Amino acid sequence: MPIFIICCLILSTLTLTQNAFLPLLNIEAVWASSAGLAVLFLLSGCLKFAPSKVWHDGFATTGLWTWYGYWSPQFSDGSPQFSVFPVYFALLSGWMLLGLINKSPQFDWESQESLRYLQKYLSRFDTCVVAGLVLVCLALPEHYLSYPIAMTFFIVRSAFQRCLEIIDRL
Repeated sequence: MPIFIICCLILSTLTLTQNAFLPLLNIEAVWASSAGLAVLFLLSGCLKFAPSKVWHDGFATTGLWTWYGYWSPQFSDGSPQFSVFPVYFALLSGWMLLGLINKSPQFDWESQESLRYLQKYLSRFDTCVVAGLVLVCLALPEHYLSYPIAMTFFIVRSAFQRCLEIIDRL
């Protein structure tokens, strides 16, 4: 999810510097359009119109912009969650991308089987279901940890799915 990582770092930088661009993200048409794009990415992924690496990145990125635009007016100016959580998302996504997804072709047979075993139990929590949970959590700004927790699940779940896709192609 390289675009998501870059957008997380951009958002964190913008909020830390209190950039003049930030109020534009709070315009209802902007964050509502971003939410609409998130739904389109989700549908395109669940209906298999887009490859998972495209829709995961697109969904996460548009969800991030929706989260900031919709939630930030409801919190005090300079609220640390809008500068800290994007860094957390970028670090988690980067670690999943570099440490897990990019290394999955080199997994030994036991690691591949362990991942498949784990997938059997995670199949109840399909990536599309977790993405739907992220969308529901976007509508709950009064529960300030709901989106970050749901997004963490989405990042980890999508990383496992991408690893299995890569392993199955080998």
